[in-house]
Amino acid sequence: MKKIVLVVFIMIVSFILTFGDYNVLIPSSKNFIETVEIENYKIKYLYLKEMEKYINTDKISFGKKGNIVLFKEMGRNNLYISNLENLVKWNVITLDNFPIPSYDSTFRFVTNDNSVVFFYNNNKNLEIYQYSLPDKKWELIKTYSDSVYFDIDPSKINNNFLSFVIQNSEEKLELHLLNITNSDDTLVKKNFIGSTKLDVNTKGDVILINNIKIEYYNNESKIIKEIDLKDSYPDIIMDEPYFVTFINDNDVAMYSSNKLIILNTKNWKIKDVIYEIPDNIVGLTGLNDGSILINIYE
Repeated sequence: MKKIVLVVFIMIVSFILTFGDYNVLIPSSKNFIETVEIENYKIKYLYLKEMEKYINTDKISFGKKGNIVLFKEMGRNNLYISNLENLVKWNVITLDNFPIPSYDSTFRFVTNDNSVVFFYNNNKNLEIYQYSLPDKKWELIKTYSDSVYFDIDPSKINNNFLSFVIQNSEEKLELHLLNITNSDDTLVKKNFIGSTKLDVNTKGDVILINNIKIEYYNNESKIIKEIDLKDSYPDIIMDEPYFVTFINDNDVAMYSSNKLIILNTKNWKIKDVIYEIPDNIVGLTGLNDGSILINIYE
């Protein structure tokens, strides 16, 4: 009986999505998320495998205020928008005048409080578009000629600052910081190799983890500070961190070997270590309320 109800629900949702904007209600959303308090931190576990029984999670982005945006093409290009505080209700917005061709599924996007930013590799040019959720209007923020968005590495947005990695015409990697309000672009780092993890805070400071080394870009001084994690924290960090996120403008959380390490970026001392974190996490986001969102897929 439960399977029949689920199938009927999915069929009804699919039918309505074809015809325009509306709200989707998912009563079983209480199974998507679990909140626990460990030490002095609130951890929110989001179970994506449970969520995808009801709604597609192939293209998903999380904002610092706990907002979630999903993209799905079902004859029309739709955004599903919800918040961690109420995952029962999802608002569906149809994207009119979508600037990315329907046959291209390689684009990526991130979300902040009131907009969604899309990365589109248009032939040999990278185009970055912003879609305003209140106004439902598109704006081309920036074009990078002879460059492509390097989707092996993540892009992150916080307030007005967007940080991401591109591959230039010489096939070298570049880390950029873009102010989406005035299109001011900063080339933070170029010609680096390796698999990176990054995040940006509200001041435009960028933390980059490449292998076992931290590189911290201070947007005010324009200086990059480098820290070798194994040399600096040999008893705590023994394996390469898989994820990093700002939990406020001064503190970051890193995931490594089933634990979260909380570091202060002013003095680079360890504030706390949270143990017994699951090893099957696929995402880490510091939220504005001080909690930490951990995406689990199991």
